[in-house]
Formats: sequence, C-alpha cells, structure tokens
Amino acid sequence: MWGKREQVILWAAAYLPLILIMVYRFIDSKDYFKKTEWATWFAKYLDKTVFDILIMAVIILISLVIYRLVAVWLFSDYDRQLKTKQLGKNVSVRKYERLSVNDYSFFLMTLLVPLVSIDQASAVNLMVTLAIIVIVIAIYVKTDSISVCPVFFLSGRQVFKAITSDQSKEAEAANPSARKDVIIITREKSLNLNYRFRTVNLIGNIYYLVSNSKDDDADDE
Repeated sequence: MWGKREQVILWAAAYLPLILIMVYRFIDSKDYFKKTEWATWFAKYLDKTVFDILIMAVIILISLVIYRLVAVWLFSDYDRQLKTKQLGKNVSVRKYERLSVNDYSFFLMTLLVPLVSIDQASAVNLMVTLAIIVIVIAIYVKTDSISVCPVFFLSGRQVFKAITSDQSKEAEAANPSARKDVIIITREKSLNLNYRFRTVNLIGNIYYLVSNSKDDDADDE
C-alpha cells in the first residue's frame, strides 16, 4: 500500500505547472534578467508574446515528462508483480464508469483561480499562493483523494469507479456484500466484464488493476 510520501509526490507533480508559471510571471515582472545579454539577444528576434508562449510550452512539456516519470516510478513494480502474481488477487469487474468532470472541479478551481485572479508580480501574493497550494495538497493527502489527481490520465492511465468481486456470481447472489465499490487505476482503456483482472490495494478503496494472463482471463460463472 501507498503511504503519505507517494501521495505528496503525486500532488506536488500535479501542481508543478501552476507553480512554474507563477514563478515565471513573478520573475518576468521584475528586472532580474531583462538587461542581461541573452535577454537582449532574445528581444531582437522574438516578440514578447511569442517568447511567453514558448516558455509556457516548455513548462507544459517538462510537466508532462515529470508526470510520466512519476507514474513509471509508482507503478512499474506493481505492473511486474501483478502480472507475475507475486502480488494482489484476481477479481471480476461487474460494472464501471469514468469519473465525472465534477469529480475534478475542486482541483481545476485551485489550478485556474491563481492564474486568472492573482497578481504574481507581488512577492507576497506569490508566497501566499504557494502556501495555499501546500495546504490544498495537505488536504488531498489527509483525505486520500488521489483518484482525482491528473497525473494518472496525463500519463496514459485511466481512472474508473467500479464494482468488483473476487467471488463467483453464485456466491455474490448469496452474499451481496462480496461486491465492493472501488476506484480503479489502470492502463486499460476499457474493461471486459467477462474477464478477470489482477488488483492490488493502493490506499483506502483505491486499487491498481492490470489485465490477467490469458489462462486466467475467463470469469467464473
């Protein structure tokens, strides 16, 4: 299972683009580098708007690379151990659906509000905003709310709300509590309800899921 460290790293990575953009805006509003030789050279050949767009593109590219690296670091061992059955258990997925946009609304609000409503030219505003981000990350970590972290889908993984079971359908009919409402993180873009999968608990009701080997694919009726 994950601890708090993995969650902090996830959310720090998620807010990295916002932090880098705010820091760039703060630096750009000052005269720290504008009179340097390289800044003067850039000014001759690049319009300020074009330069800003290039910086934003670089920030986004760096962030996407970091998202991928974080995902590889977090999941590569799980991928290997689940596929070789060193870890986890077999389950069937009875029903699943994607998270709704509303599930991401709080994250989107904390991402967009500082960009459109706060003047990053002020050192005080920058420090206050960074402090708020730290508090928000602490809240996410405290409540184990990793399912809405954008690092997952921006690194090629899907997040689903699902009902799973490690029992047969007959056993479930006799004991409905065998079915669990969970959140699934997986590389699979869709899940075949006739197959069984391998899962491991990450934290709370959140599980990482991989496709099972072919000989274990068929679901028990």
